[in-house]
Amino acid sequence: MDTRELLQFIRLGRFRFLLSGFIPFSAGALLALLLGARFTPAQFLLGYAAMAAAHLSVHYSNDYFDADADRFVEPTAISGGSGVLVENPGLKPAALRAAVALMFVSVLIGYLFVAVYAYPAIFLAFAVAGNLLGWFYTAPPLALAYRKLGEVTNMITFGLLMPGAGYFVAKGALDPPFFAFALPLLLYGLIFIVSVEIPDMEGDIAGGKPTLVARKGRIYGFGLIAVAAALATATLLLFAYSGIFSPVDFRPIALVSCIPLGIALWGFSNRCAERAFALRYATANIAGYFLFQGLVVLYFILVAVAP
Repeated sequence: MDTRELLQFIRLGRFRFLLSGFIPFSAGALLALLLGARFTPAQFLLGYAAMAAAHLSVHYSNDYFDADADRFVEPTAISGGSGVLVENPGLKPAALRAAVALMFVSVLIGYLFVAVYAYPAIFLAFAVAGNLLGWFYTAPPLALAYRKLGEVTNMITFGLLMPGAGYFVAKGALDPPFFAFALPLLLYGLIFIVSVEIPDMEGDIAGGKPTLVARKGRIYGFGLIAVAAALATATLLLFAYSGIFSPVDFRPIALVSCIPLGIALWGFSNRCAERAFALRYATANIAGYFLFQGLVVLYFILVAVAP
């Protein structure tokens, strides 16, 4: 592999998108800390490393198994894959080897975490489930994204698996407060994946990938995003004023949820089926998603270090 191919191989990994897993993982761990858990930075980093390897594996496997469909998609900043294998099909064997190797690394790190910290072996289930969901998202025979299950898979990944792994790393168990916290995260996971699908609609149709937006259209997608954002804010308001997460005050979180909600309503009010116009609002939804989740993590950190 020469220098050019190496750079393309690194680009194939889309490392910047690891942030979409690191933030909910961190939110889960920090919430557990605020609810009384105790863990070390080394414990946090080793636990995240298991999930990060699984997440990175998905980037390589998805581009590998999506290579034929991606020929019809024009990549954007938020969607369409890396486009590397479409331009450089000779890298496909390397991409597949990397995906498999990273899966093994993920499970190995998960085993080391369990051994070092004497945690229940069920932690390995997070690493295994993350790898299997990521692999079979596009890989046969399941190919979940090609069987109208792509949205559910993403919701589970970013609403349950990643924050759940963070919470478990910190607390050693999943309890009712975590599953309550996961409810709005599942909705934000839906916002994320539908926003990603909006620019790729024509390409997904041509490539035989029946995403929700490919089946229902962009206007339906913007409507669903607005409904999901409204339900997420309503859920966070319920948390804020019911006190179920006491002593954690969820009012600031409910307040910042107005950011993705406002963006979703803005996109819905300007909904359009035309790709170039819709891309603007889909990108704004992704920005709102990351801004909200980042602010939640920052808030948890500030509460944790406050006297």
